[in-house]
Amino acid sequence: MSGPNQGFSDAVARFRADLSAAVTRAQRASAEGRETSAAFRRETQRLARRPVQAAERESAGPSPADPDDEDFSQHQILFHGG
Repeated sequence: MSGPNQGFSDAVARFRADLSAAVTRAQRASAEGRETSAAFRRETQRLARRPVQAAERESAGPSPADPDDEDFSQHQILFHGG
């Protein structure tokens, strides 16, 4: 037998189930975000502990070319003048 409040009870039950599922998804996403943040933090700390010289070598790019080496770049071909 379904009373006049049966529809409301069903709606409340569905709402609670949806809310519970949303909270579970949010908790999982939050945990994943914390793990990603912790991984970035660990990597940043690892990089910060490296010697400065190694970091400078990586960020400096290729070493300057020897001026006696032949340079076939477009700029040198067009404007070298010699």
